[in-house]
Amino acid sequence: MRIARIRALTVVCALALVAGLATLWAIRNDSQLSANPDCPPGAVEIKTAPIPDPSEIEVVVLNGTDQAGLADQAASQLADRGFVVIDSGDAPEPYDGTALVQYGPDQYAAGVHTHAYFYQGYAAFDIEWVDQPITITLGSQFAEVRSASEARQSFAQGGIGEAPEGTCAVE
Repeated sequence: MRIARIRALTVVCALALVAGLATLWAIRNDSQLSANPDCPPGAVEIKTAPIPDPSEIEVVVLNGTDQAGLADQAASQLADRGFVVIDSGDAPEPYDGTALVQYGPDQYAAGVHTHAYFYQGYAAFDIEWVDQPITITLGSQFAEVRSASEARQSFAQGGIGEAPEGTCAVE
């Protein structure tokens, strides 16, 4: 190997080392707290758009009443509307309302969309609800799952709503 080639390799290696060190310094000293500059520090980012299609939404349906087969009935109705029902069964505690739709920050848009399928249902957003599917607990006042057109109409009237406390909406 010639001296000129050795000198060139040494210069290239030195430049690569300087570039690597500059990159590490930039990453460690990055003052950007959020991908969205409008989000306050510490806020959890939630996606509000696009609204997912029911075929992209996984749900668990639980029966919060003593009426046998209610969860399976609602699960069948949701599957007919395109939802992916991953499980159905009995709830650990009874529920008195129509339907309790529980979801977290990862499924915010999907949770709001799912909630539109339940007349007078209660949307229960929980910032700690992580790595869990959307869970629907049916109550004693539940009658049926709304049709897709009724849900679209309800969703159009209510929209995505305000971002819950402690969160920041991003699209």
